[in-house]
Amino acid sequence: MDIFSWIAEEFMPEIRPTTALIYDAMASQSGEALPIIYRPFDAGHPGHWQDRGSALDFALSTRCEGQRVLDFGPGDGWPSLIIAPYAGEVVGVDGSARRVSVCAANAARLGITNATFHHVAPGSRLPFDDNSFGAVVAASSVEQTPDPRATLTELCRVLRPGGKLRLSYESLKRYSGGEEREAWLWALDDGSTRLMLYDRATEEEIALQVALTFGLPRDEVGRVLGASGDAVAFSDVTQEALSRLLPAVVDAGACTTRHPSCGTWMRWLSEVGFGLVVPTHSGAEIAGRVFGTLSEDERPDTLERIDAYLRPIVAIAIELPAPVELDPMITAVK
Repeated sequence: MDIFSWIAEEFMPEIRPTTALIYDAMASQSGEALPIIYRPFDAGHPGHWQDRGSALDFALSTRCEGQRVLDFGPGDGWPSLIIAPYAGEVVGVDGSARRVSVCAANAARLGITNATFHHVAPGSRLPFDDNSFGAVVAASSVEQTPDPRATLTELCRVLRPGGKLRLSYESLKRYSGGEEREAWLWALDDGSTRLMLYDRATEEEIALQVALTFGLPRDEVGRVLGASGDAVAFSDVTQEALSRLLPAVVDAGACTTRHPSCGTWMRWLSEVGFGLVVPTHSGAEIAGRVFGTLSEDERPDTLERIDAYLRPIVAIAIELPAPVELDPMITAVK
């Protein structure tokens, strides 16, 4: 019997949204790795350049300066807290109450006063009037909702005519070639551990996520699974090993999510009311490439100088159409 079918029979996981499965349990969605929000910006770190390029992407593609901006699914406050200095006001909404609390705490710690965060239950109507935002940003969040197409309808409803949505997303194509099934072991605290299992159907654009929580320390669960060091391979997750862990299970949940490809997103965006939908290259991509072309002596050494250097380059990149097959970011205009 397939391992997922066996888990369904033996553990009887409850169907839940991803907020309950994953995000409510995370103290930090990013592992406190985000530059500026958690760590000082490092001009010599290529990942920090990519992050800055991505932030400039969201800010410039939506023309958010002075606007009221909706950030759908801000996680730890990204990009909300990074684009707040450009915007008139940023409003973040998240289906996870814990994420909202983390975002608000990060805003307070950073002294950002023009960003607020609100909990909206997954799949619910947004608590805003029609045409109430000048821009919307959504960073790999819409696909985590129960009905992504319905979520796009809501984002279109609250966006003003002429306003722009900038959308990034997780396509399942990145997992093709052996990574469709994956296991991830995660210590919730000293005495409990969550085993996350993923089964991705790339052609159907759906992913099954199963969360099994055990009242045991992570090291003990890892030993039963036969894991090597910190890594857990999907092949470690066997019926025999899970049978040994079954008496220690304290919770079991599952969720199926839609992960549209670029073509599906574009069709949906057009169907729900966006007039112009364009896949483009991204600021993160171009910023990473720029970093790689510059020697240490040539690279700007402060955030202000990096912004001045990257801004015109990112502005060009986000206007350049990208092949749909690459599953690039999308700008949609209402």
